[in-house]
Amino acid sequence: MTTLKFSIYKNEFVQISSNNEDEKVAKFFKNTFYQTFDMQKTLINLSMFLKNRTNVNQFLAYANIEFEGTDEFIQRMKFSPSYKQEIANDKVSIEEIKIKLSQAGFIREPNKNQIKNLQKLCSMKACASFSVPGAGKTTEALAFYVYHKKNNSSKLLVLSPINAFISWKDEIKSCLGEDNEIVRLRGTAQHIESLIKLEPQFMIMNYNHFVSSEEKLNLLKDVIINNPDLTIILDESHKIKGELISEIINKLAPYVNFKMILTGTPMPQAPSDLRSQFSFLYPNEYIGTDHDLIDLFEPLYVRTTKENLELKDVIYKTHMIEPYPAFKLFYDEYIVRGLSDGISLEEILTAKSLKDAVLKLIKFFSNPYSCIEDIFKLDPGLAMRIEEEGDGAKIDAVVKRTNELIAQNEKVIIWTSFIKNVEILADEVFKDKAVFIHGGVPTQKNEHEELDDFDTREARIDKFKNDPRCMILVANPAAAAESISLHEQCNYALYLDRTYNAGQFLQSQDRIHRLIDKSKEQQKYIEVFMLNLPGSIEERVHEALNRKIEAMAKFLDDPSLLSLEGFAYDDDDQKDHNPMDHTDIKEFKKSATR
Repeated sequence: MTTLKFSIYKNEFVQISSNNEDEKVAKFFKNTFYQTFDMQKTLINLSMFLKNRTNVNQFLAYANIEFEGTDEFIQRMKFSPSYKQEIANDKVSIEEIKIKLSQAGFIREPNKNQIKNLQKLCSMKACASFSVPGAGKTTEALAFYVYHKKNNSSKLLVLSPINAFISWKDEIKSCLGEDNEIVRLRGTAQHIESLIKLEPQFMIMNYNHFVSSEEKLNLLKDVIINNPDLTIILDESHKIKGELISEIINKLAPYVNFKMILTGTPMPQAPSDLRSQFSFLYPNEYIGTDHDLIDLFEPLYVRTTKENLELKDVIYKTHMIEPYPAFKLFYDEYIVRGLSDGISLEEILTAKSLKDAVLKLIKFFSNPYSCIEDIFKLDPGLAMRIEEEGDGAKIDAVVKRTNELIAQNEKVIIWTSFIKNVEILADEVFKDKAVFIHGGVPTQKNEHEELDDFDTREARIDKFKNDPRCMILVANPAAAAESISLHEQCNYALYLDRTYNAGQFLQSQDRIHRLIDKSKEQQKYIEVFMLNLPGSIEERVHEALNRKIEAMAKFLDDPSLLSLEGFAYDDDDQKDHNPMDHTDIKEFKKSATR
């Protein structure tokens, strides 16, 4: 009888050998792994083997072949999470969680919502927390790590956006003690390698850092492969839906045995956003349609809602601003009439694609002068009149409202999707009263740098929070919508403009609306500025955001998200990016032909 022997080779491969030649075995390996079977030594990439583990088991049983595995191989297979097995596990008792956390010296005591979530999360090796920002997802993640770690040297690796670094630094100290530092894996590949050689227990790297460098990716892969008891946390996990990053994460996923994803907005655009996140957790599980993803995720995630946190409801207000005359004339003559005459928006605004054209139109609404070159090509005389109108009606309205609020000693955050707007408002309008953040503002390179380096995001946030002379933060949602807490210092968020990105819109609001001690809680206000032009691009954006928020509320069974639908008008990345989906494009084209 044929016997196949399985072992782990260099932590990266499964080594298989056979006691004799067998046609069935050779055919199976050729069809499944696309390679010739060598009975002395056949090496299969561990990732590929795990993806086909069910097929291997079925073949062994069907072909009546004996199996032998080393202890290391059996343990590796045992640790690798299986979807069906994980979701069948019973919840962990509160007592067991508290004992494990206490034994590990976990300082922060989880609140009632967190402990309830941990009962489900700790019962699995791969899971998700989709709680609202400020509900304590980081605490849950650190408790998950502590619960599953095999010994005191088990490592934690966090992959996140760069603006989450300072939060993880603070949270690790608050939960695990002041002596614990999370090492930022940044800089050159050589520098990162030198940091890894120091064997840090806690590490963090931002998504773009390893996606842009194969050398850094290989270092990351080595850390994962050489530490089978490593826990990986993907923070703001909806960020991994891009084609390149999802492909890379999918290749790393089978090597990770303990993992958790965190985001308050798991599907900011559509259910398809869930695909890469689920594939990270369970790379061996078959995914059918996007709708199947919603069902597959149901037993895997927890969510603490705003209602659970018992926060005061936000007061929403829309300011409908009358456009200035020259702007209105240009809009009517060239945008509205052009579209009605069958000219495409791309042609009108000389854009390469509809997405680029729509983004340019949104920018035109927020700050007409920022598009002055395009306007000049169409009508030099009207361009000069628009230039005389300054930064436009919306910026002027936002500036007026901001001045009213700071006169009442209220700090204000102004959101705009365009870098030029950010810098104009901060540097030219408000000057010493403001700081700004967009994708071009760097973070600290390591935790030992001082905050007096004003060229870092951390320093600017610190200034806004703690300097009584600094009353305004102007920010780009792509750079600052996530992992920044301003709820103790700021009660007002003003939106100069919005794009189709529902995730950034929700996350940016949550910078000021988060869990806080009841004695410190104050009323929060969200104010959006729109031009009073019925049927405009701003109304299309508003409708699209409501549609996406409604879909996410249904998936997460979170009615609190629907409160945004009552928020109605009268009826970065470093790059400016337009996240229109197919439905957005379809709806825009439909409205453009009315």
